[in-house]
Amino acid sequence: MRVLLWMMIFGLALPAQAAMYKWVDDHGHTHYGDTLPQQATGRANVELDKQGLTIKKNAGALTPEQRQLRAAELLRQQQEQLVKTEQKQRDTALLNTYTSPAEIDLARDRNLEQAKAAIKGSQTRLIQLRAQQAQLDQKIALATRNKHPVPAHIAAANDANAREITQLERAIAQKNKEITDIQTRFNADKARFIELTGPARPSP
Repeated sequence: MRVLLWMMIFGLALPAQAAMYKWVDDHGHTHYGDTLPQQATGRANVELDKQGLTIKKNAGALTPEQRQLRAAELLRQQQEQLVKTEQKQRDTALLNTYTSPAEIDLARDRNLEQAKAAIKGSQTRLIQLRAQQAQLDQKIALATRNKHPVPAHIAAANDANAREITQLERAIAQKNKEITDIQTRFNADKARFIELTGPARPSP
């Protein structure tokens, strides 16, 4: 009697075991069995108890196409989460940096002033270089007309002058692009700040 009691207790403590397996072949035919045959290896199947109730569903092995789709979906979800995380970080930095849209306008104007001042300085220097270039061109043209070789110091000055002009023109173009980028960035920051905090209310 005591042995039987222990057997009953031990039996109740064991997890439910499958009495039957259910699986579908390539032709769509459903099969049942107390074990999974070799041809069912890697296929989706369902474990059933003695009453035919589902105990567990086992997913089948993925095809190469399914694995590729799953990997692509996982990558998409990771990228989406990364975008959300980065946006949250930008939003936090924005709210910690400014207290009103007007402050964003002031910061934009300060950055624009710096870029414009740099352009003005480059343009002043560019005027001087172009005047020097005109003088060098005249000297080179005179030597050429007289069929004389261009003096080495004039040729060297001409090359150096031309290089500096090119560098300044590129610097000015870069600063003009920087101005456009500054305006775009601060306008976007201002729009996002208003979206996060609501439109500013006029003072009473």
